[in-house]
Amino acid sequence: MRILTLMLSVVLCLAIFPPYDHSAKADNSKLPAFPGAEGFGYASVGGRGGEVYHVTSRELTGPGTFHDALMTAGDMPRTIVFDISGEITIPKTVVNNKSNITIAGQTAPGDGITIRGNTLRFINSQDIIIRFIRFRMGAQEDFNDDAMYIEDSQNVIIDHCTFSWATDEVLSIKSKNYEDPKSKNITVQWSIMSEGLLTHSMGGLIEMNTITMHHNVYAHNNDRNPKTKGQIDFVNNIVYNWGQYPYVAGGESGTKGYGNVVGNYFIAGLNSKDPEYAIVRGNENYQVFLENNRLDHNQNGILDGTDTGTDMIEAERPSVVVPERFEYPLVHTQEPEEAYEYVLDYSGASLTRDDVDKRVIDSVRDQTGVIIGHENDVGGYPTLQQGTLPLDSDGDGMPDEWEIKNGLDPNNPEDRNGDIHGEGYTNLEYYLNELAAPSFPKNYPTSPPEWEGPPFIPPTDPDPEESVKEPVVGMDGEWIRNAIINDNSKNGIENAKKWSIEKNLQVGDFVAGDRMTGNSVYRFTSIPDELIGMEWIRSAVDSRSASNDDLVSFHVVADTDVYVAHDSRIGTLPEWLASYEDTGKLIEDDQPVKYKLYKKHYPAGSFVVTGSNNNTSRMNYFMALKPNSEGQPPESAPTELEGEVLDDASVNLKWLPVNDVDTYLIYRSSSVNQLKAVATSKMAEYVDDDLEPGHTYYYKVSALNASGESPQSKELELPAYNSSEPVPAAPKGLEVIKARSMSIQLKWEALEDVTGYSIYRANEKEGPYKKVASATKPEYTDENLTPDTKYYYKLSATGIGGESEKTNSISTKTGPPVILPEIPVGLTTGKITTSTFKLLWEAVDGAESYNIYRKANEDNNFSLIENITTTHYMDNTIDNNRSGYAYKITALNEIGETNPSKELVIDLPLPQAPTGLKVGLVGESFVGLIWTSGGGGNQFNVYREANGKVENVGYAKVETFYDRTVEPGVEYVYYLKAENASGESKISNKVKITPDQVATASMKTFTEQFKETGEWTDEKSAHVLNLHLTAVEAYEKQNKKEKVVKHMESFKELAKTQKNDQVLPIHLYNILKSYTNAMIGKWKEE
Repeated sequence: MRILTLMLSVVLCLAIFPPYDHSAKADNSKLPAFPGAEGFGYASVGGRGGEVYHVTSRELTGPGTFHDALMTAGDMPRTIVFDISGEITIPKTVVNNKSNITIAGQTAPGDGITIRGNTLRFINSQDIIIRFIRFRMGAQEDFNDDAMYIEDSQNVIIDHCTFSWATDEVLSIKSKNYEDPKSKNITVQWSIMSEGLLTHSMGGLIEMNTITMHHNVYAHNNDRNPKTKGQIDFVNNIVYNWGQYPYVAGGESGTKGYGNVVGNYFIAGLNSKDPEYAIVRGNENYQVFLENNRLDHNQNGILDGTDTGTDMIEAERPSVVVPERFEYPLVHTQEPEEAYEYVLDYSGASLTRDDVDKRVIDSVRDQTGVIIGHENDVGGYPTLQQGTLPLDSDGDGMPDEWEIKNGLDPNNPEDRNGDIHGEGYTNLEYYLNELAAPSFPKNYPTSPPEWEGPPFIPPTDPDPEESVKEPVVGMDGEWIRNAIINDNSKNGIENAKKWSIEKNLQVGDFVAGDRMTGNSVYRFTSIPDELIGMEWIRSAVDSRSASNDDLVSFHVVADTDVYVAHDSRIGTLPEWLASYEDTGKLIEDDQPVKYKLYKKHYPAGSFVVTGSNNNTSRMNYFMALKPNSEGQPPESAPTELEGEVLDDASVNLKWLPVNDVDTYLIYRSSSVNQLKAVATSKMAEYVDDDLEPGHTYYYKVSALNASGESPQSKELELPAYNSSEPVPAAPKGLEVIKARSMSIQLKWEALEDVTGYSIYRANEKEGPYKKVASATKPEYTDENLTPDTKYYYKLSATGIGGESEKTNSISTKTGPPVILPEIPVGLTTGKITTSTFKLLWEAVDGAESYNIYRKANEDNNFSLIENITTTHYMDNTIDNNRSGYAYKITALNEIGETNPSKELVIDLPLPQAPTGLKVGLVGESFVGLIWTSGGGGNQFNVYREANGKVENVGYAKVETFYDRTVEPGVEYVYYLKAENASGESKISNKVKITPDQVATASMKTFTEQFKETGEWTDEKSAHVLNLHLTAVEAYEKQNKKEKVVKHMESFKELAKTQKNDQVLPIHLYNILKSYTNAMIGKWKEE
């Protein structure tokens, strides 16, 4: 009978929910976590078959607390049930390396559970089921964090939960190492991610997982709704009132993404910037499949979205659209309009929705509401009814009444893990699933759709072709020798190029080598005095993905304190940093990010090695050096350097000691490497056994003391060959490619099994020939030659066994002399904006290219920013934190580079004035403002006028601001000015508001304001509404309560009709509705 019932249910479900086209396919043979579980995480086992933990206490920690329930979970699977309801305040809770846990929020009596006060994190955990819990962290004075954060975890499903009021991300799920992602098989379904708090206000990072997100709501988050990388199936979700960015397709990084975006409804709200785009900040590494989505971008308060296809992808930063859906586990998918109703009716902890979720869902339906800065802006935490817990005599999580009804023993706790229906669930799970059943739409399928495997697996990058490995070039500084950046991440070679050794650390310096241009330019704003002016290592942010223990290595040439600045938001320090002392001091930048300073003392000659960042999403660490001796370095260089090559291809070096020195620094170069420090020695001798046979090596030695380094010794040359190996044949095909006035370009045929080539040159055919260079590739350009001169060349190959015979000679003559070009003139400006400066100048005869040098007004030195061959240049790396730039141009040819042109100074234009200033939300003690940027500013200054006094009440980096310094009943006038380094813009429009004046006078103020700005042009609707307000105003003065309430009810319905008829602006309707409800409530109470 049960099988027949199931078959009939399947037939009915297929009739109600017909199969969706382009279905993804994968295996679904496992038992779902619960009826209704779908997607990648559908088969999470959770606490099935284990013990039961009863949450009985609202204390932070200790027996019976939610914290204890999680932290004491061991090898036995655990189901957490709730004997209490209401708010539970938690400390920061990190669940690390736990498995098989079910959090059954549906068991709480009354209005359910709200977790507040701090973050909940799951790290390296498996088989986790979380249902029917609200996670509302709330604003905190001393930290910012996610409401929930999941990292490197597998087989996780979150169902019917709510995440809101976080100060970092509302819900983040990611892998720690993007190069080796560990998070997989995750589902977030039927949940609400809403009201991330300004100034961050982020929906969440969903990065480097295999994850399904379906039938969820993202509402009132400024950014990351969500931000995705890796593999994601994003189906039948609602995204409403994003601020700057809705669905972020990868962002600016090179990490790959493969996203299905199917059947979703994107609805722009009052805060939504660029409402015509739903998929933004894409790149060439993010592939997206789009199908049957809706975008409602007109902000008219009516649900009338359309499928704009690929036009909903941001034009300036598009993703790569693919024609076929990625094969991910299927979910039951409806048309967007149908899914919209289901999601609004059933998402979140919907068995008993609290007032917050009700308000958020209503705001989506009515297209009202705004992004907030504090939970109190919308009334704060609501009161939750406690309810009555049913009797559970044996404490097995199943009430006695239910056990008796189902033939179980209410005094036998062990029967919780039986299976009365034979379907694979435990008896406890049958009870939990029965409680949860009303949270799904009627007749919604309880089993995942039929599909076949295997799921899509991202292609791996092909192995690069074998080629000669470019030598790693170390960096030298004043106190640093041979700093090697060994970034083992996917883009490590490119990342390493962005590191640099810098002099004179100062406020205003760029923080990171890969964040010096574009929109993500970071500069220091605060540095402790002891590090001002010090040498430092500027890192690359993207090297945070490196996982090796030797990311950075270098020698120091004096006794030195090495400081490491590590992002303070990273909770767990890397192991290598444990030996460093926490100084208690901070460096800050303008994001703003604070970096904790750690230091360690290193004697002269020490080899410093630092490892990975231990976090792939925060800022990478950087370093500074403070030498702590004021003495003098050794004056004399080591002398009489000599050496011999030993049979094992090692080199034994010796030299005469230097007085009062106990450390020596050994430098080495070869045919493939520049001269760099490679080792230290406490004695006047050294054995170098890190050689590769087949090369000639060159050595120098210096002496070190606490104060620094001596001059270097004379150079010693030693070939390292193995006489038992054959000598390679002589190269073939030596020829001249190009002869210029001062250079000759050669090439030849490549040989296998050689370590390099030696180039010899003579002025006569018979010689003598002198070795002038070594090369690892079959090409070489000989430079700094004499014009109009004949040269002869020979070539040999070197291998492990030694050097080949030289080739026959070839000859060529350099070209006639050339002269240095004239200095460029006529440097002037083209089009100038706050983001781009165009430069123009006159062409110079004989110039082969031009170097462009730039200096910000606040900087001291010019830097080379580009070499080009044209006589015009568009600088699109303008930083609005700089008041302007000075430019110089030089001309180049084979002879060299001219002196620079006359300096051209371009001042940064003032920003455009903000527009569209509105009051978004108002309460007794705050006013919320919303506006649109005019462009060119780096912040918005907020001005307030009251009682004849104008004051600056703050600034904002985003296009929303909350003034929390108002007094109720005082009339305020607000306006804005955008600011950049050159100054402030003209003023925006003005708005007038009286906080907490719940009366028709305030409502009339708003109606007049909208008429003045031209946003409300329908004279008939304005006249009708004002007649109602005038009538209510008269009843207010007469204190006729019933008349006021009656007319306000009528006024509310009339306003709604006008909104639906699109004659009343949606934002004005939102304000009038809010005031009307407040007035009705006020007069009913009286």
